[in-house]
Amino acid sequence: MIICRSLVELYSHPVAAANLVFRGGTALFKLHLSPARYSEDIDLVQKEPGPIGPVMDAIKEKLNPWLGEPRRKQSEGRVTLIWRVDSEEGMPLRLNVEINSREHFSVLGYQQLPFEMTSRWYSGSAAITSYGRDELLGTKLRALYQRKKGRDLFDLWYAAKTIPLNPEAMVSCFLRYMEHEQHTVTRAEFEMNLLEKLDDPRFLGDIGPLLAPLLTSKTEWDAKSAGIYVLEALTPLMPGDAWQKTQEKLAAFKAN
Repeated sequence: MIICRSLVELYSHPVAAANLVFRGGTALFKLHLSPARYSEDIDLVQKEPGPIGPVMDAIKEKLNPWLGEPRRKQSEGRVTLIWRVDSEEGMPLRLNVEINSREHFSVLGYQQLPFEMTSRWYSGSAAITSYGRDELLGTKLRALYQRKKGRDLFDLWYAAKTIPLNPEAMVSCFLRYMEHEQHTVTRAEFEMNLLEKLDDPRFLGDIGPLLAPLLTSKTEWDAKSAGIYVLEALTPLMPGDAWQKTQEKLAAFKAN
């Protein structure tokens, strides 16, 4: 509820709406997928280069009146506002609004997507600026490669199970984002990276606490099956040959 209201509030402010693009796992589940996991983050990108101050002021103008004063964290190219509040039941809640103020970039262009919420607590609607699903999932591939969070693999797997996807477009977006960062990634490098993570308990344990309680995926979800999907449907579209151990690992996954 807090994330939904925050999105409506933010994209009802002309400055925030004109300057911010919504992406990440929360964007996937709010705009394209049925709810499947918990998230407390709103990930945003500053659309054009420029001072971030007016955008931050717009965010606080819309959120502070009902969430209070946030704590602020700042690093190179990234600003995060963190609110802590209690739910009506007294449960502590946290909202992170993170803005990437450096990556003014899109492969397939921006989309205006309708969003609304209706509850006894709050009702409203707004047009949210985001990316198409293939570009969102392309950036998910990048996240899967660059960090150790099993939620990135889960999001790719869940999307593949529930909505039509274009693997070629997803991988193309991933490669374009890596190129934009002045990095190149071969098929072998990606496969080795993923297969090492699939043996890492921290990576595998990341998603469990985030799964929606009523989701049957809590029993269906299997990281190795998700890994098979990525290794069979996505990495063959990347440049170069397969990693030398990929077929051996795939055979072992399928045997278990």
